[in-house]
Formats: sequence, structure tokens, C-alpha cells
Amino acid sequence: MAITSQIVTVDATVTSAPSPSTLQQSGAIVSVGGTTQTTGTYAYYSTLTALVAALSSAGNYLEVTHMATTFFAQGNAVGVYVLELGVVASAPAGITALNTWIVANPGNFYAYLTPATWDASGAALNTMAANYSSPTGKTYFFVTTTSGTISAYLATTKAIVAIVPSPTAASSEFQAAAFFYQWLANLPAIASPVPPMAFRYVYGVTPWVLNGNGTTISTILTAFGNIILSGAEGGVSTATLRNGTTMDGNQMMFWYGVDWALIQSKQQLANAIINGSNSNPPLYYNQAGINTLLAILDAMGAAGTSFGLFLNATFAATSFATYTAANPSNYAAGIYNGFSGSVTPQLGFEAITFFLDAVTFA
Repeated sequence: MAITSQIVTVDATVTSAPSPSTLQQSGAIVSVGGTTQTTGTYAYYSTLTALVAALSSAGNYLEVTHMATTFFAQGNAVGVYVLELGVVASAPAGITALNTWIVANPGNFYAYLTPATWDASGAALNTMAANYSSPTGKTYFFVTTTSGTISAYLATTKAIVAIVPSPTAASSEFQAAAFFYQWLANLPAIASPVPPMAFRYVYGVTPWVLNGNGTTISTILTAFGNIILSGAEGGVSTATLRNGTTMDGNQMMFWYGVDWALIQSKQQLANAIINGSNSNPPLYYNQAGINTLLAILDAMGAAGTSFGLFLNATFAATSFATYTAANPSNYAAGIYNGFSGSVTPQLGFEAITFFLDAVTFA
């Protein structure tokens, strides 16, 4: 090295933080010829005005109008995509077209708001949704159904959120869009921990009337369907979501929390490994490296807990010595499959029983 008058040379590397994943804020209204978009394309709309300007006069354009109107009546915390599948001959043809598009474009959207007429083909919807009903599915379909047809949806299908509109709803309401908005509007952070889905306020929708509908409402809720109810029981006049469950009976925020953990763990570990090859000191496949990655998982779990997603979260890692002794070829290949974790999603109250003992004196 040449000797110069400079005493200290400073070198620097840049560590790139991962861009926040927006998958859980992305959802698509399904149009079948209702917009002027080219078939097979999607576009993002941040306002109702912009979306209405893109409507056609064919297909389900009127339904897309109602979907968008109800969606944006909930607020503007999040916009919505419209996926144009083109005019289809029947509901099964539309479902097939959507399934084909998702297979060709995996992971594009977190949720889809489907046309109401597709309820008549519940079996086909079940078949499509079954592809995403594993714990790693991360894809949901918001379907409009009835008290008579909700039984067509399998109780094991966690990828379906079934909504039964109230009998007195105006024709301009698309009540499933209110649930759809609330699902996408979650933005987990310390300053905005996510609330349970059940009992959230919704606007521009007509609640079910309890009088005369008690048996029907009970049937829907018992089948893990979702409805709009008044908050009158709590002295609140605003309409609220009720049940907030997927068809497998889990609270929707259960699966939201699981999905968040899957998305964040994958992204943050990958980011650490990439940065580890571009930093000083580098990240090596040894005990120190495993400890570094485990610390990232622990921090992610702590963040999820503070965001209201987890009741608790714990992670563990098989030691370098133990793992490489049992899997010597994996070390040569740079493979480490020794991480494990357990998260308990944070849930909300659904029903409370209060026991009162009224005591009389002689």
C-alpha cells in the first residue's frame, strides 16, 4: 500500500431496509365486462370518481358501480383495484376465468370481491377457493350469498368470506364491499394496532332487522356467515359488521395475523441474507449468523404483538453444531432449515355471558 499523508481511510457500505409489503392492502373488484379496461388487465383507483369514469355500459358495470360506491363509502384509507375478466357467458365461466388469471398471476392480490351472481355456482367457487385454503394460502374471496345457499360453501374453506345482505338493503348497496374495505384498510403499526373485524362500524349499508329475522340470522351466523347489524344493543345507532369470520369458523383477524407473520418473516430474513453479503462484517452460515437471523424473527414477533396481531410469539433455532452434524450436506449447499416459531393471533370478544345474582333480604 502506498504511504500518503492521509492517516485514516473510511469505507462504507449501505444496508437496504426492506420496502414494506403492501400485499395485505391490495384487493380487486372482479369485473366481467363492466369496465373499459382490456380483458385480463387490472387498474388501481383511489377514488370513486376515477373508477366510475372507467366503467363501460356492458357486463356487470352496474354491479361494479354498487361495489365501488359501497367500498368508498367506508372511507379513503385504501383504494381498490379492478380486475377485468371480460364479458362471460355464465357464472361458472367467470369463475374459471378468475381462477385461470390467478394461476397465471400468483400473489398479485390479497383478496377478490366477486359478483353476486356467482353464488349460484357455489361448488365452483369452493373448488377455486380450496386451492388457497392451506395455512399459507394468503388469498381470500369475498362472496355474496343467502341464508338458503350459504350451506353450499364448505366449512373447511378459510379462503371464503361469505356475506348475506340484509333483506331491506337498497339495490345500490353491495354489502360485501363493506367487509372487503375493512379487510384491506388494516395498516398494522404501533400507532394504529389492528382491531377485531367483528363490530367495526360500516356506512352506507342497511342493517338486518332483528324482529322477525332472529332464526334466519342465527342460521347465518352459526354457518360462519357474516351480516350487517345495528349496534343498538350497545346503544350505538351506527351499523356494524357481525361475526367477522372466514368459512372455517376462525375470526378473520386470526388468518390476517398468520399471513402477516408469513409475509414478514420471508421478507425480513431474505433482506438480512442479501444485506449480509454486502456488509462488513458479512453474515456467515455459523452460530453467530443463526443468532442474527433469530434476533430478526424475535423482533418481528415483538412488532406483531405491539401491532395487535399476536397475543404472543416465540421463535427458536437449532444450534449450528447440532444442525450441521445431522445435515452435513445442507451446510455444503448453504441450506438451513432449523428455524421454528409459534404465534397466537390476537382475537376479539364475540359473545359474553354475565351472571347476576339478585339477593333479597327478609
